[in-house]
Amino acid sequence: MTGQDFTDTDMEQIEAHGLSKERVERQLAMFKSGVTIPTLVAPCTAGNGVKQLDDDTEIQALIRQCDRAAKNGRITKFVPASGAASRMFKALLAVYHDTTPVDRDTTLERAENGDDNYTALLDFMDSLDKFAFYNALSDAMAADGLDCGQLVKDGDYQTVLAYLLTDKGLNLAGRPKGMIPFHRHASDTATPQALTAFEEHIAEAVACFTDNDNTCHLHFTVPESHQSQIESLVRKTCDTWQQTGQITVQAGFSIQDPATDTIAVDMDNRPFRDEDGRMIFRPGGHGALLSNLNALNGDILLLKNIDNIAKPTLREKTAWALKAICGLLVDLQQGIAGHVRQLNSESWDSAAVDAAMDFVTCRLDITPPESIRAQSPKNQRDFLLSILNRPTRVCGVVKNEGEPGGGPFFVRDNTGMVSGQIIESVQVNMDDPAQKKIWESATHFNPVIIACGVRDAAGSPFDLTRFADPQAGIITEKSYKGRSLKALEHPGLWNGAMAFWNTVFVAIPSSTFNPVKTVFDLLRDGHREED
Repeated sequence: MTGQDFTDTDMEQIEAHGLSKERVERQLAMFKSGVTIPTLVAPCTAGNGVKQLDDDTEIQALIRQCDRAAKNGRITKFVPASGAASRMFKALLAVYHDTTPVDRDTTLERAENGDDNYTALLDFMDSLDKFAFYNALSDAMAADGLDCGQLVKDGDYQTVLAYLLTDKGLNLAGRPKGMIPFHRHASDTATPQALTAFEEHIAEAVACFTDNDNTCHLHFTVPESHQSQIESLVRKTCDTWQQTGQITVQAGFSIQDPATDTIAVDMDNRPFRDEDGRMIFRPGGHGALLSNLNALNGDILLLKNIDNIAKPTLREKTAWALKAICGLLVDLQQGIAGHVRQLNSESWDSAAVDAAMDFVTCRLDITPPESIRAQSPKNQRDFLLSILNRPTRVCGVVKNEGEPGGGPFFVRDNTGMVSGQIIESVQVNMDDPAQKKIWESATHFNPVIIACGVRDAAGSPFDLTRFADPQAGIITEKSYKGRSLKALEHPGLWNGAMAFWNTVFVAIPSSTFNPVKTVFDLLRDGHREED
């Protein structure tokens, strides 16, 4: 595509997004050429790509490694928190915006006729008082002279939904997911305290990663539209920790850079234009957060999604898993640093090469290309240094119990090297029976609890953009006002954006994975305390 294909208005749009003509042209070329399709070799399974933590002595040693790193201020919890809560309330929103008045009789009739949205509404209203936001909803309605409980009994669901979902009341559907009250906590008053996901993530960080100065470090990526409200909530929470426990919480914030947006195309791979002839740009997916991760210049970053935070009683029982993951990363970093020193010393020899090769294959689960074994010790040394001088991550994985998402697989690259990668179903060539069979034989799932080591053996920050696969994005079909378009997402943050990291998988308890995709997930054991 040449520059003449862009009008002056097009160029204004491109520049307004912080993009360049060349970058947009590369995106358009990807729609035509397609994205990288990984070659799966085998699923990572227990004892073969997934490390088992069965030895209590080993676990306690890893926890001590983590605690030392935390005390030295090395660990920052990194929480992608840009997601909107509207998806949590999708079924309720569909009913609320239906032209049919929403009362109990209508709901029962529609549910009996197989309408899933009305079935969900019925279940929601029958469980409403069990949610952590129920008291706030009741208070908002009481301020207008309404009794929430009575309206639910009377079947006036429309009014209740208005106060729940819109700015008439709590406006939960208009909030970021992290600002939804997730859990009830016992408090000194008769009314339990309701805490949001932001507050709960801070509590977890305080419990696990406080340094010698009684300070813990977090970073949240947030939607720009709600940044001020989120910062206010987090500041209030930080002040509470300072006042009650003399703990300093240092929380940073960043937004997804508009320059990571991608152009949309029509089904013929031409720029998609709206009714006014303007090109459509879309957010580039969570892989765009690589620039946020890179800008931190951190040391050890514990990556965990905003909606995966369990109730306190469960979280206290599983905190060891987070610490073990970080401790294993520290242990691997120490091994990497030792081999880098040996290979870079003037006295390096074939024994140092053999030791480093064993470390790469046994500890980092990398199978070098066959050709490497036949090369000279110097070439092997250069290869090993290229592998060791990469970011390293330890990914917690849980047993696959049917949750949607990616998992751990051994993947062969174009050099013949085999390494562990997190792969999503959309990346797999399901038309290839062999690849489909490998995908379906997976035993573990990626819950996005990842300890990331982003400094080299000398302690200098890596430029993380150098270790992403730019051809590993995702192309999906979407719609705009009834018209089909194709959208391009950047390589996923824990997929293609970390494609050239050293990756180790470790099994952690399923109880560490408590995602909230719909509001009903808040009724699961991982979120609701016993009544």
